Amino acid sequence: MAARKKRKKKTEIQFPFLFRMKKKLAVLFVIVIGCLAVLVGRLVFIDVKSGDRYEKIVLNNQEYSSTTIPYRRGDITDRKGTVLATSTDVYNIILDCTVINYKEDYLEPTMAALEACFDEDELRIVKDSDGNKTQLTFEKIRTYISENPDSTYYVIAEDLSYEEVEAFEEMQEENSLIKGIWFEKEYVREYPYGSLTSALIGYTASENVGVGGIEDSYNDVLNGTDGRQYGYLNSDSNYEVAVKDAVNGETVVSTIDANLQFIVEEKIKEFYDTLTDNAEEGGGAEHIAVLMMDPDTGEVLAMADYPNYDYTILEDEDTISSLSLYYSEDELSDMSDTEIMNLANLSLFNSIETIEGMDDTAITKAVEALKQNFCITYTYEPGSTAKPFTVACGLDTGTVTADMTFYCDGYEQISGHTIHCVNRSGHGMETLSETLENSCNDALMQISYLIGASNFAKYQQLFNFGLKTNIDLPGEARTSSLIYSEENLTTINLATNAFGQNFNVTMIQLASAYCSIVNGGNYYLPHVALEIEDEDGNTVESIAPTLLKRTISEETSATLVQYLANVVEQGTGSTAKVDGYSMCGKTGTAEKYVLDEDGNATSVRADGEYVVSFIGSVPAENPEIVIYAVIDAPNVEDQAHSSYAQNVVREILEEALPYLNIYPDQELTGINADLNIIGGTDGEDGAAADGTTQTDADGTDTDEADNGTSDGTDTDEADIGTSDGTDTDEADNGTGDETGETGEDATDDPSTESGE
Repeated sequence: MAARKKRKKKTEIQFPFLFRMKKKLAVLFVIVIGCLAVLVGRLVFIDVKSGDRYEKIVLNNQEYSSTTIPYRRGDITDRKGTVLATSTDVYNIILDCTVINYKEDYLEPTMAALEACFDEDELRIVKDSDGNKTQLTFEKIRTYISENPDSTYYVIAEDLSYEEVEAFEEMQEENSLIKGIWFEKEYVREYPYGSLTSALIGYTASENVGVGGIEDSYNDVLNGTDGRQYGYLNSDSNYEVAVKDAVNGETVVSTIDANLQFIVEEKIKEFYDTLTDNAEEGGGAEHIAVLMMDPDTGEVLAMADYPNYDYTILEDEDTISSLSLYYSEDELSDMSDTEIMNLANLSLFNSIETIEGMDDTAITKAVEALKQNFCITYTYEPGSTAKPFTVACGLDTGTVTADMTFYCDGYEQISGHTIHCVNRSGHGMETLSETLENSCNDALMQISYLIGASNFAKYQQLFNFGLKTNIDLPGEARTSSLIYSEENLTTINLATNAFGQNFNVTMIQLASAYCSIVNGGNYYLPHVALEIEDEDGNTVESIAPTLLKRTISEETSATLVQYLANVVEQGTGSTAKVDGYSMCGKTGTAEKYVLDEDGNATSVRADGEYVVSFIGSVPAENPEIVIYAVIDAPNVEDQAHSSYAQNVVREILEEALPYLNIYPDQELTGINADLNIIGGTDGEDGAAADGTTQTDADGTDTDEADNGTSDGTDTDEADIGTSDGTDTDEADNGTGDETGETGEDATDDPSTESGE
């Protein structure tokens, strides 16, 4: 046998672990560790920087019992803490059919508890299969439960107070068979004082969106952030509940004094009601508005207009029930709460027949007009209330001095046109103070020649005419296109602007500028917010007065204070005087424009329709309060009397001054003691209002020099307009945002007559 061949042993191949390979692995390891470190760092950064945001996203996507915890919108209060707007918690009853159908034993106890704790008239109105509104009943709830076993959210009642749901909750705790009912908490906005400050405060729409007023301009401050309560299964499959608390909104403390606001609104409503259906059928005026400010801070103490809007009118049973006289129950049931609210508000100032004659566009426009804040959204010619600014400009620039005199012969001839003064025969020689006391247009036109276009335009800007005041309220009207530039201030335009014609202002513009005249020349930013507080009443932010600029020197201011005091003591503003108090002031009357078919002002003057006004400050030296009243077309035969505005101012101040602890600084004389809100003596009605002006021996009106002549001739601004036909007075269009460049030639008639 052949020898077995010896097998060779296999040799293992060894692969050496080269250094370069070790180096690569080390680098790879470092890179992996570095990436992990970056990832961990990034996660930490995200958690710190955006943890709340991502937590909210997670909460929003929870699968189990996730419910929103609504935040509470902050309050709006007056300067003393009186709540003007607040949010009250209410509850909706939610039906979960999946739970109530889980066991047959749940249905009857749950329905019995519902019927025991709630009346059927508390259940909500729903729509049937035909789209008709119908009252939900307990029987319909039973039907819904059986027909919709998979429904988890069905609202059966809304806006119930806690007291109304408390009894059910107690029964639910005592009886474990009461299932499938839970209460969803919400907040509703309430205005405890109804229409008080409605235009200033505004209101809220759905989703807590502020509309108008403080509700709008401070919407972000008032709103908070919703929280969330949610359930989830943990790693051990146990059900747990987590809560992310809501962050409530902050409170806005306004500069408004609710007591002053009440006095103002009460008086302007009294004026309106007194003259309703007086000269003609309709309200006492198209608009009446009053603004009160602290001249040393720019704080608005009261801001009101009438007619206005009441967001709580649905609670007025008398008003709502009166609608049923004109509308059937079915018609009313088909209307939303907003539609009924609008209809009810319109019915306060219009007959139902008038409302029914409006189309939807007209109704919408009428409602929006009620909601607007006249003090900041409407523009109009200021009339003679602009004269103090012209005199201040002359004194401050040195183009006019206090020792100058001016001869009034009753008119001025400019560019071939005759512009008359109030007194056709002329006032004669007048001092600078007397030009304001007599409200002399002739003298003011002569002053304008001395001032010149450059100075006049410069000081109009200093007084903020043509510019927004930037008050912290939405909707302030633009007036930049409603004044003349230096280039367009021809001799006649300058002359008419000097006595307050052919340029437009808003109430807040003129009042803020007037404050600077009587406070030493300091122009403060007007504002309506005083402080921001958290929900515990701690001050988060104090809103200090903001001095924007100097308008005139202290010396000029002191001179104007003396002149304006003379206007009240012995001039056209005497009707506004409150017995025992020194006072500055100036009257104003401006003729309105004819409206076109769309309700916008044309360049044609409206014969006999006026905006009358008065602005004043008390006391004369170092005034503590400025008040400005504007009445748009009072319902009287002869509207051209600023005494109507003066009467309103006097009646307000008679109550406001003692309340503000402003003490009398003069002896009592009994002046104006027998006058009422429309200027008649006690017991007289609105029909007698036109005969209340006082006259001198020559028959010239002394309560306002520009009211007219003794022969009854209208001497206001009836014939002066713009030559290019553009709108220069937006008092009637309700927006103040319309633009219209004024023309260079400000006359339409070669024989113009002009006054306040």
